[in-house]
Amino acid sequence: MEDILRLERVSKVYKPNIRALDDITFSVAKGEFIFITGPSGSGKSTLLNLIFRAEKPTSGEIFFEGRPLSSFPRKEIPFLRRKIGFVFQDFKLLENHTVFENVAISLEIQDIPEGEIRYRVLKILKRLGLAGKENQLVKQLSGGEKQRVALARAVINRPRLLLADEPTGNLDARRTEEVMEIFEDLNAEGTTIILATHDHSLFVDSHRRVLLLDEGRLLNP
Repeated sequence: MEDILRLERVSKVYKPNIRALDDITFSVAKGEFIFITGPSGSGKSTLLNLIFRAEKPTSGEIFFEGRPLSSFPRKEIPFLRRKIGFVFQDFKLLENHTVFENVAISLEIQDIPEGEIRYRVLKILKRLGLAGKENQLVKQLSGGEKQRVALARAVINRPRLLLADEPTGNLDARRTEEVMEIFEDLNAEGTTIILATHDHSLFVDSHRRVLLLDEGRLLNP
C-alpha cells in the first residue's frame, strides 16, 4: 500500500544540546491507524509537531504524500494543514470565542458558503456529543468538552492525515470510549491516524501498529 507519510533519519536537537528525537525512520501507509507511545519526555509531541510542520527537524527529512515537507514555502503551509488535522494536547482553542467559532474558523478562511459551514459544524458537534453547546464560550467548558471541541476543529476539514496528541487525557472512561469510536469511524472512512498516548489501555487489545519512543529513539521501527 502507498505511504502517506515517511520519515527518514529525522533528528531534532534543541539548544544547548538536548536531543529530543534521534535518527527516527518509519513510514505510515494511507489509511493506517497507528499509535505512538512512550513515557513523558520521550519525544511524542515533538514528533507530531515536526509532521505538522510546526517545527523543522535538525536533520533528516519528512515526506507527506511523497513530497518533502522542507520543500513547502511558508505561503503553502496553510494549504498543507488542510490535509493534516491536529488534536493538540493543550487544545489551542480561542477561549473567549464560542464553540461554533472555534470549529468554523478554518472553513471560513476557505470562502465556503455560510450555510455549508453551519451544516458541517453542527453535524460534527452532534457527533461528538456537543449538540447545543455551539453558542457557549470555550472558557465555560470542562476539560473534556474542550478536548472534544479540539477534535471537532481538527476533523472539520476532512483531513487525509489526523494527528492526535494525548486526545483522551482529559476524558473519563465513557468519553474516552466514545472518542476512540470516533477515531475508528474516521479511519474506516479513509483517514490516516497517528495517535500519541501514554495510556496503554487504548491499544493493549488492539491489532493496530504501536511505535515505542524512549528518550527520543524509536525502539521498534
